[in-house]
Amino acid sequence: MLAKEVESGSCPKLENKIFDNLVDMMVAIKSGSQISENKIVDKLVDMMAAIKSGSQISGRRNEKDRPAFTATLKSHLTLSRGNTIKYDRVILNQGRGYSPKTGIFTATKTGLYLISATVMSNRGGYLDAYISKNGANLMNLHGPMLHGATETATPVLNLKKGDKVSVRSMGSYKTYGNNYSYFSAVYIA
Repeated sequence: MLAKEVESGSCPKLENKIFDNLVDMMVAIKSGSQISENKIVDKLVDMMAAIKSGSQISGRRNEKDRPAFTATLKSHLTLSRGNTIKYDRVILNQGRGYSPKTGIFTATKTGLYLISATVMSNRGGYLDAYISKNGANLMNLHGPMLHGATETATPVLNLKKGDKVSVRSMGSYKTYGNNYSYFSAVYIA
């Protein structure tokens, strides 16, 4: 993503890092350090090449290391109380924290995660589900008695490595598939 920003000419991260490095080099020059112009140019070129290749610079994380997933429900499901909804069409699974076989996202690193889940009721019935963290009900979702009614919850959760998040049914309900129900998470800090 950073490389695309560089190519488009708008890259605040790169601009800030270059500015920080220029200030450091100017302070070193002013204080009497012997830094040649070639060394300054070499440092800036190395930094820009590393950013473009996606490697870590001065504590900045590589975006490819950020756990994230998005999955949708391909099939219509009939659920029983406590069933985990298994979102079976995986669009993204960076870090491989989501399992479509179990419907569970397992945090691969400790930190804050943005979680989002949407369920759609099927055949005019209502649907009650909840977001579960390590088996505990954190937040309820309710789809009213309308065919195609949806409910979405989007909590920010502090997860420890190994914590498990899923969407579970609160009773016997039918969910609508065809990619109208979905579940996702992304590590944010």
